[in-house]
Amino acid sequence: MDIKILVATHKQYWMPEDKIYLPIHVGRVEKADLGYLGDDTGDNISAKNANYCELTGLYWAWKNLKNVDVIGLCHYRRYFDFHKQCKWPYPITSFTTSQFKLLDFSIPQSVVDRILKGGIVVPRSVIYPIPLFYDYASCNIFCVFRFFSRFIEERGDAKFINTFEVVIFRNNKLIHYNMFIMKWDDFNNYCNWLFPILKEAEKRIDISHYNVIQKRIWGYMAERLMNVWLYAEKKNLLFYPVIWINNNSSNMETRIKYLCRTLRYNLINKLATLQLTFKTK
Repeated sequence: MDIKILVATHKQYWMPEDKIYLPIHVGRVEKADLGYLGDDTGDNISAKNANYCELTGLYWAWKNLKNVDVIGLCHYRRYFDFHKQCKWPYPITSFTTSQFKLLDFSIPQSVVDRILKGGIVVPRSVIYPIPLFYDYASCNIFCVFRFFSRFIEERGDAKFINTFEVVIFRNNKLIHYNMFIMKWDDFNNYCNWLFPILKEAEKRIDISHYNVIQKRIWGYMAERLMNVWLYAEKKNLLFYPVIWINNNSSNMETRIKYLCRTLRYNLINKLATLQLTFKTK
């Protein structure tokens, strides 16, 4: 059984000692050697890292890794928590770098067994007060959704057309970070669906006038498209919280912020539901 969990990084950092984790220097092309595997060998899109973010590492794994049974992606500061180290029910809990070596990053065999039966490990969803389309439009160029909606329609698969509409325009929950752990066959199917869409988007959408943050567009859109693919394919999702290695805020601060946001979002949703109920009477 060969399990590989990519750890996308662009800097030297603490890494889990478990051998299933594979640090990969994303955007490695023409950069200084960090001592990690680079995403610039073989078939690669390393030079596009400014726009694709961690997806350049994902693409490299898809095209170059061989004989892998289970594949995953996390980040040098974000990992799945399988051992109840995070605070329930928060989707992400902050830990300091001094706590890093005290954390358990191992994957229990029971979780591996569920993955081999078709389960896909993903982060707990983050709840927004508004549908994903409006949240994205608040800080990015929203017209890109017109392209993705049109291109998915051109591909002619009804289940993806309908799911895109629901996930993007009618849903306020998002599985973040492009993080997952799944069987290689599922991974291959996902990449065969995702990367042609992004490649076509590159041809049709001019991003030359975008700012630095907005130019991360394909990484951002992949987060949303992964949600579309997961729900369209009706995958068995295994939700786990995320460990966030962060020295800038305390656990208490993170928990308070999440609690306040959750209360606000739930109140908005409740009021919207009551308003809809009132209108239909």
